[in-house]
Amino acid sequence: MLEAVGVEPDEEQVYLALTARPAGDADELSERTGLAGPAVGRALAGLAAKGLVDLPSDPADAIRAAPPDPTLKLLALRRMDELRRAQTVIAELAERFHAREAWRGAEAVEVVRGARAIAERYAMLQRETTRDISALSRRPTVAVPASENVAQREALRAGIQYRVVYDRDLLDPGSPEIPLLLEEWAALGEEMRVAAVPFKLMVFDRRQAALVPPDPAAEEPVLFVIHARPLVDCLAWIVDRIWESALPVPVALSEAADGSLAADDRRLLALLLAGYTDQAIGSQLGVSMRTVQRRVQRLLTVAGVQSRIQLGWQAARREWI
Repeated sequence: MLEAVGVEPDEEQVYLALTARPAGDADELSERTGLAGPAVGRALAGLAAKGLVDLPSDPADAIRAAPPDPTLKLLALRRMDELRRAQTVIAELAERFHAREAWRGAEAVEVVRGARAIAERYAMLQRETTRDISALSRRPTVAVPASENVAQREALRAGIQYRVVYDRDLLDPGSPEIPLLLEEWAALGEEMRVAAVPFKLMVFDRRQAALVPPDPAAEEPVLFVIHARPLVDCLAWIVDRIWESALPVPVALSEAADGSLAADDRRLLALLLAGYTDQAIGSQLGVSMRTVQRRVQRLLTVAGVQSRIQLGWQAARREWI
């Protein structure tokens, strides 16, 4: 329990015994704690160094525990300072490591060949992402079909932010890639737009990128996984510029032909109207709180209202629940 502030297990056992009542000597503590005499001696020395016991100068006096409140709080503050310093060092080491990796010649660009290998690499990159993914999506579709994209579902449910610009051709109703499950992605929180997309590209945490160059003459698809930070920054800049000029995707997330909502949206709405917090709703649905908030915002847009109270009124009027 007290290891988090630097108190060893034997020291903690002795200290707890002393907080219950003082001890006449080390032998008494040995009997009360079940620790051997040398272990008790080491524990007392460690506790004294930490200011947690008062060792009497007169052998006739009892061994007493120091008040826990100020001493343990001070130890906790010291440990927090040590952890903050360690985090700073770790961040610096990570930055040096990535900077070094970015300029290791051929390793700055990893080449993956074949549809199956590319699909597996895509899934791994998505599962390694901790913050956000920005993407340009177009033919050829070299990863898994949208309906089988488990990695994206997992990432969206974990709260990873997705921003995707889809090529206009992909949204053609006659396209063999349709349906791309855009309504499901939108319900899970993906932000999507449409534009003329020059190539297939994904940027993961602004740290690495996956690029599929358009080459219809290629015998097999090729994926370049780029680790060099300057190149990743350039590709991320391209995605940002295309996103800024793109138009919203016309996804009819909201009502089906009969005016009803999808089952997942009805459940979210029912929990919301029952008074659950966003965190509790996320636990019920198995998604992050951030995803819940994005889905609620989308429902507000669908209902054409500004507040959750107005959403409840619209839900009742439209018989969504």
